[in-house]
Amino acid sequence: MVTVYNYTALVCAVLLAILGLLLLLDRNPAPRGWGGRLSRALERRRRSSAWSWVDWRVLTAVIAIGYGLVVAWDVTTGLYTCTLGKTSDPIALWKSGVAFWDRGNPFSVADCGTTTLVPYGLAAVLIDAVGSLGGVVGVVAAWGVLAVALVPLTWFAAGADRRYVTLFVVLLPIYFPLVSVQIDGASNSILPVAVLVTIVLGSRTPRLAEIVGGLLATARFPTVLPLVASRGPERRPLVGGLVVVGTFAAGTGVAYAVWGPTFYHDVFGTQISRRSFSLNAYGPFLDHGTLPTGLAIIAVEGALVLAITAAAFFGVRSRLRAAGLALVGYAIVTPFLSFSILLSLVPLALLGHRTRWWLWLVATVGALNYDYALNLLAWNGGSSVLSEALDLVLTGALIGLFLELWNHRAEELPDAGSPGSIPSA
Repeated sequence: MVTVYNYTALVCAVLLAILGLLLLLDRNPAPRGWGGRLSRALERRRRSSAWSWVDWRVLTAVIAIGYGLVVAWDVTTGLYTCTLGKTSDPIALWKSGVAFWDRGNPFSVADCGTTTLVPYGLAAVLIDAVGSLGGVVGVVAAWGVLAVALVPLTWFAAGADRRYVTLFVVLLPIYFPLVSVQIDGASNSILPVAVLVTIVLGSRTPRLAEIVGGLLATARFPTVLPLVASRGPERRPLVGGLVVVGTFAAGTGVAYAVWGPTFYHDVFGTQISRRSFSLNAYGPFLDHGTLPTGLAIIAVEGALVLAITAAAFFGVRSRLRAAGLALVGYAIVTPFLSFSILLSLVPLALLGHRTRWWLWLVATVGALNYDYALNLLAWNGGSSVLSEALDLVLTGALIGLFLELWNHRAEELPDAGSPGSIPSA
């Protein structure tokens, strides 16, 4: 059923994509013809305007107020209440937090007359538990704090170009529309937050960065891959990688000790084999039921992801570029590339103008695919042909982004994520 949310998300995504495009053109060398005239007009406008308003406090306040308005709308329209035969993700996360305090199973909860799996690990369960003290709204607010934190984290990781880069992130169609409209989007913000926290802290206190990152990675187990890759450029890379993996393993071990095999099955088993839909090249195969299943294909996918992570760890001299290769590699290889997973690519905005062009393309195609081709067409009795075509376009854009990152693997750039690049202010 199409709701006002579907149309609002689509309009918002399109507007943000256009604004992001104009921002990118503002930095492009002025070409000939109409493009040159547009670029020069934008340059005059930029010089005549006060760029000083672009501050992390202002942008954080704007995103926080916008998120709060969406939550208020959801509450007043009864979106957080149960509808017969329809599950509610915010209610499921609230029930998960309540189950934690009641010493129950936070990974499988009663949700609007049915049972819903909550396949998120220890860090996510703790956030749900704290948020559940304020009810459903408390859980949504807790994840909202994490989602909004992407703005100041980007600002402090972006170096001298922080005003431009942070504004670009705010305008990405895979940021605000995703985290505000979907609790799944807000909860998936823990992955880019973990990457940025590790980058920001890593320039001063690497061990603390690795411990914090490893703990946050317990929320979504693929998060550990970019964090490990980002340790490669450190002076003692193997130690850093082991600290990340050790912290992740310790947190996962605690969860297993408390909840047993149920934890492993719901958090790892069901997600590894999940095949509901995908925005990458797996999408057409899933639509027609022709994607092979079984342990063999899972093993191949896992081996590819590990190989990409290892190549980034040993061959790249920028923390964030190494993490980006692991992130993009996972997005290409996974047979369940949901729209919310694309949020993990937000930190790549820090890696230069060419990378930002690829990131904008990925974000725009992903948003159009999910908000229009799937939500408004394919999932409402229409054709899936457009979505399948966009799946292939998005895969091509991800491959282009991956190659862009890989072609810079040997460069020692004073770029975000390079050792010693994070300023003190």
